[in-house]
Amino acid sequence: MPADQPSNGPSVPIGFMVAGSEMASFTLLGLLIDYLAGTMPGFTIGLTLLGVGVAFWHLFKMSQALVAKKQPPSQGSAP
Repeated sequence: MPADQPSNGPSVPIGFMVAGSEMASFTLLGLLIDYLAGTMPGFTIGLTLLGVGVAFWHLFKMSQALVAKKQPPSQGSAP
């Protein structure tokens, strides 16, 4: 029987949940600020766009880490 592969850490759906929660939290923060300041929809739109940017940056960094983990280590220079 083949040996079990070691775990590669958290699976991708957890990363999607983190990105989604980042977008939602920025949007809710914008809604709260707009409600308290009476400036609808300025902060909501601005913080939603910021949240989308942060979420994509986070997904990009997670994908870089995943690719780096799957690449075999270099063997040095060839003779």
